[in-house]
Amino acid sequence: MKQFLLVIMAISTTFSVMAQTPEWQKKLDEVSKLGDQYYEQKNWKKLVECVEKEGQIIMAQPDSVRIAYMGSTELSANGHYYNLACYSALAGNKSKALKSFEDFTDIAIGNEEININHIRTDSDLNSLREEPRFKTCMEKLSKWGDYKQKLKDASQYVRGYVPDGFRFRYASPNDPDLVRLRKEFNLDSIAGAGDEISKIKNLLHWVHEVVPHDGGSYNPEIKNTIDMIELCRKENRGVNCRMMAQMLTEVYLAMGFKARFVTCLPRDFVSDCHVITTVYSCTLNKWLWVDPTFDAFVMDENDTMLSIAEVRERLRTDKFLKINDYANWNHRSKQTKEDYIDRYMAKNLYYLVCMEWSRFNAETKIEGRTYRYIALMPYEMVGKDASPAVNWHQLRVSDDQWFWQSPYAE
Repeated sequence: MKQFLLVIMAISTTFSVMAQTPEWQKKLDEVSKLGDQYYEQKNWKKLVECVEKEGQIIMAQPDSVRIAYMGSTELSANGHYYNLACYSALAGNKSKALKSFEDFTDIAIGNEEININHIRTDSDLNSLREEPRFKTCMEKLSKWGDYKQKLKDASQYVRGYVPDGFRFRYASPNDPDLVRLRKEFNLDSIAGAGDEISKIKNLLHWVHEVVPHDGGSYNPEIKNTIDMIELCRKENRGVNCRMMAQMLTEVYLAMGFKARFVTCLPRDFVSDCHVITTVYSCTLNKWLWVDPTFDAFVMDENDTMLSIAEVRERLRTDKFLKINDYANWNHRSKQTKEDYIDRYMAKNLYYLVCMEWSRFNAETKIEGRTYRYIALMPYEMVGKDASPAVNWHQLRVSDDQWFWQSPYAE
């Protein structure tokens, strides 16, 4: 319970910008406030009535209204039916709880992401766990939402032919734009006088702090660090994870590191993916996982920073992983290994995509410039329809050794 927010919260936010609140929204707000009271009182029977009333009010609206404010004509599996199942179970109405959980299952699969680990341990549902109907639902949900298991079930990478002309390239730190970036933000001072790893961490932290993350923000036309920082300050806004990863990549390039931004994609694309940065460490002789959205990096049992490839394989083989203790989202929520790695990034490590060229203004549209992307995929998926986000890339490979080779290799 409370893992999945009531749909009313999202709707209320949308309507707050309207000059006049519709009557149905006013009724919805009243019911929601009453529901909050019942929740605090643990009056589950009355809370069930409120949740059902919310659903009735919403479903009474035209399809166009529901699509505008929910993105769908149906009530949310996570936001409505899951909560209804929990509250009904707590109220002792097992029949209604099972029906609501079945509705949650049917709507979620194929349409919404779920937190299978939360569902497996949510004490609100304990009275249902031995019921055959509940077990049937859990079998279906596990196939859909057990992201770590999907990684384990993925086929291995296979070394193979990569067409001539494709190779990862990295802008020189002497590039005039990168020199300008380094001087304008005094990156030498930000990196500090410590060793290579401390410089990598300091630059990661700076990008995390210099602009906030805003996953719903529009992408600017000019996509480089200098212009994006100026835009964010001018408009008092943030940027999404893709822009933050591009900023960090440029910062590393400006400081002489080889770096790429990496689009991390799920097996079944529903609502989002995530973009992080990878930077090559000459000290450790490998690429490192660095995520500016969360100021996060991943380590082994010896506190050694890990690469994306190492994290993915350790998830597949249930080996030890940890994240830095200050990983956070906009200083509002602390990240945990269980949520960040085991759930969110396990979902988003099925496909990995990088631009062929890492450079300043990498995705800014410039006349005459070539933009090519390379996708690393499990072998069995190379020739099949994949997640829509990877179907269009110019080159698909399953050769992880080629994809992650040293940028200094001959």
